[in-house]
Amino acid sequence: MTKFVKFAALAATVLATTPALAVPVGVTGAPPSATARIIRPLSLTSTGSLNFGTIVLNSVTANRTVALSSGNVLDCGAGTTELQCSGTTSVPTYNVRGTNNQVVTIIKAATNLTNSTDSTTLSMTPTGAASVTLTNSGSPGFDFTIGGTIVIGAATTDGVYSGVVDVRVDYQ
Repeated sequence: MTKFVKFAALAATVLATTPALAVPVGVTGAPPSATARIIRPLSLTSTGSLNFGTIVLNSVTANRTVALSSGNVLDCGAGTTELQCSGTTSVPTYNVRGTNNQVVTIIKAATNLTNSTDSTTLSMTPTGAASVTLTNSGSPGFDFTIGGTIVIGAATTDGVYSGVVDVRVDYQ
């Protein structure tokens, strides 16, 4: 009898510490769905350059903005006689490639143009579209142009100013 009691006590202890076995159950109703969107990496190339032409300073008394639109239309100081613009202008063309029907943000950052004679600088701010929608995947991509503005002040020195146009793209 003592053996029976010890065995019963052992069995009760084992059963008390063993978790109850339950049958797995699924989701009640419709199960959730899973999706994944796969897109191509973006590539960006450019041709041409941003050229404001020749700007003649005529006793500049205040800051004057010279703007070259992304359509290659020059505004030489909003009609002031303190600046005279001439020569050929141009804007760079960019080509972005990626996945069809995706919206791409065009990120433009101001940079400095440096005078090759005395190292003075002009701030150049790129202008143009904020975003584009890709109309195809891969080649031929989507072309867009970028213009810019520079501010000419009374202290601006003569010389050739040059620098880079900082443009990047990213999916929205």
